[in-house]
Amino acid sequence: MDDMSEYKEIYAVESAEHLQSMNKALLSLEKDPNDSETINVMFRGAHTLKGMSATMGYTNIKELTHNMENLMDRVRNNELKLESSYIDLLFECLDTLEKMVENPEKSSEFDISIIIAKITEPKAEKTAEVIIKKDPAPLIENTSSIENTSSIENTSDPKPYGSNVFQVSVTLHESCMLKSSRSTVVMRNLSELGEILDTIPPVKDLEDENFDHEFTVIISTKEDAKKLEEAAKKVIEISNVEVKTHIGKRAQIKSQEKTSVNDSNKTSIKSVQSVRVSIERLDSLMNLVGELIINKIRLMQLAKTYKLDALEETLTSLNRLTNDLQDEIIASRMVPIEQIFNRFPRMVRDLAKKEEKDIDIILEGGEIELDRTVLDEIGDPLVHILRNCVDHGIESPHVRKQNGKNIKGMIKLTARREKNNVVIEVSDDGKGMDPQKIRESAVKKGLMSLEEVNKISDIEAINLSFLPGFSTAEKVTDVSGRGVGMDVVRTKIGQMGGSIKLDSIAGKGTTIKLKLPLTVAIIQSLMIKVGTEIYAIPITNVIRDLLIKKEEIKTIKGEEVILMRGEVIPLVRMHKLFDIKCDDHEDLLVVVVERSGNNVGLVVDQVIGQQDVIIKNLDNNMLKGMKGFAGATIMGDGNVALIIDVGTLL
Repeated sequence: MDDMSEYKEIYAVESAEHLQSMNKALLSLEKDPNDSETINVMFRGAHTLKGMSATMGYTNIKELTHNMENLMDRVRNNELKLESSYIDLLFECLDTLEKMVENPEKSSEFDISIIIAKITEPKAEKTAEVIIKKDPAPLIENTSSIENTSSIENTSDPKPYGSNVFQVSVTLHESCMLKSSRSTVVMRNLSELGEILDTIPPVKDLEDENFDHEFTVIISTKEDAKKLEEAAKKVIEISNVEVKTHIGKRAQIKSQEKTSVNDSNKTSIKSVQSVRVSIERLDSLMNLVGELIINKIRLMQLAKTYKLDALEETLTSLNRLTNDLQDEIIASRMVPIEQIFNRFPRMVRDLAKKEEKDIDIILEGGEIELDRTVLDEIGDPLVHILRNCVDHGIESPHVRKQNGKNIKGMIKLTARREKNNVVIEVSDDGKGMDPQKIRESAVKKGLMSLEEVNKISDIEAINLSFLPGFSTAEKVTDVSGRGVGMDVVRTKIGQMGGSIKLDSIAGKGTTIKLKLPLTVAIIQSLMIKVGTEIYAIPITNVIRDLLIKKEEIKTIKGEEVILMRGEVIPLVRMHKLFDIKCDDHEDLLVVVVERSGNNVGLVVDQVIGQQDVIIKNLDNNMLKGMKGFAGATIMGDGNVALIIDVGTLL
C-alpha cells in the first residue's frame, strides 16, 4: 500500500467509536451482567477492533483485543460468570487500548503481558464455576485474515446471530486500485451487525485481490437489509450494493439462480453519499463566510448612505445567498452533543468507585447538536462540574441512609434547545450548598468581612463559589472540591458568549445551568453605544432594556439600584467603567444583563439593535487575556467594536 495515511485516519476515528461503544456496553453489564445482547456488543466490538488492528499491523492492539474477545466468548457461551473482578479487568483493558489507539504507531512499546496474564489466569482459577463445553471454532478469526468455511456451504438455514441470512453483493468502482482493502473494510462494517458466514470468492482470493470488482458476503443477522446496505455503502469506491435473502447453497449463489426478493429486501446505490472533511477546513470556510458577511454589511450601508436603489435590489439577493451559505456552513459543523456526553458515565463510575459511593448518571438530549468548536470548549467545564458533583455533591451511602435518602446518588446531565441557544443542565440530589457555610468560608479566607457577608442574600452567597480558589471542602482530595475550578468554568463559558447559573438547596441538591450559543464564530448580539464607542453584548446575557427616570434610582449602602418587578437591580454606569465622557440626561437607558444568576443594569447611551457579529479573537499582545472582553468584531463601516464578556467585566 503506497499511502496508509487515509486508512490511519479512518482507523483512528472508527477505533475510538468502538472503544466508546464498548465502554458504554461494559457500564450496562456492570448493572446487568446477564444481558446477552450487550455481551454480544462487547464481543463484536473486540472482534472488529482486532480485525482492524491486524489489517493495520498493530500487533499489540490485535493481541489484547483477541484475548478480550476470547473472554467475552466464554461469557456468552455460559462458561464464565461476568463478576465484578472481570468488569474491572475489562475496563483496564479498555483504558490500555485507549492509550495505545491514541498513538497506534507506538502501541508495540506497551507491555501488555501482565494484563493478558490476568485475562488468561481465571481459566485455571475459576474451574468450579466453569461449565465444561467445547469452544466452537470461530467462523471468522478477523477481518484481515478471514478463512473460508466450506463446512457451511450446504447449510440451508445457518442463523447463529439472528433469524435473517442475507447475501450482500458489492461492486467496486472500475478505477479502484485497493480492492483488498475495500473488501476488508466492507466485511469489518458488516461483522458489527452479525456473523459473517461465507464470502464469494473465498477470503484468500479477496486478500490476494484475485477477483474482478465484485464480491459477495453471506451474513446472519438480526438487522434488516437496509442496515446492511448502509454499513457497506460507508466504504469509499463502492459503485453498487445489493442485499438479498440468502437461499443457502454456494452453487446457487455462484450461478445467481435465486428467487427474487421483494423491494424491501433489495437496495442499491450508485455513488458515494458522504465525504470526510477536517475541522481545519471547516474553520477556514467559516472565516471566509465571516469576511463575506462583513463586506456584505459594508456594501448595504454604502447603498443606503448614497441611496443607490439598483445596488440595494442586488444586495437583497446577495443578503439571502450569504445567509443561506452561512446556515449551510454552520450546519456542516454541527455534531451531536452525545459525543461529549458519552464520555462521562465511565468517568463518573470510576470516580464514584474511588470515593466508595454508589452513583447513577442519567443522560438526556444527546441528539441536540452544537458547533464542533463549542463542543470541544465545554468538555473541560463539564468535567469540573461533574467531578464536584461526585466528590462534594453526592454524600456517602451511610450518610444518605441516615438522612432518609436512597443510598444510590443521582447525577442528571441534560441538553435542550432554546431558540438560538443550547442549555446544558447538571443536577445532583446530594447535600447541596449551605449559604451560611459559604459565608463563613469567605470570611475565613479573607475574601469578605463579616459585615459584608451578612449583607448578601443566600443566592449571592452561593455564587461566591465562582471566586478563584474558593472552596468549602473540609478536606482536599485528588478528585475535586466544590468551588475548585468553578471560576475557570465561568470564565470559559463567558468567553464563548454564554452564561452560567447556579441553584442549590441545602440537603436537596445542586443544579448548574449553562446557556451556550450554537456557534462561537458568529453570535447574535445587542449593539449598544456608550459615548462615541459601540460595543456588542451577546444576546444570551441580555434580559431586557428599559428607560428609567433619574428619580427612580435609589441608593442602598452607597450603590445605585433600581426596582424592577420587585427585584432590586444594581446599576453600573458604563461611562465610568470605560472612563468615557458623557452628557447628563434626565432619562437613562438601561440594559439588564444576567451575571452568575444575578441581574445587573448597564447604563448606556443608545441601543442600536440586534445583529449577528463575527467574533475575532484578541490576539494582539496588548489586548490578549484582557478581562471584560470576549473578542472584537468589524462593523459595516469598517470600525471595530469590542464584544463584552459580562462574566468578567463586572
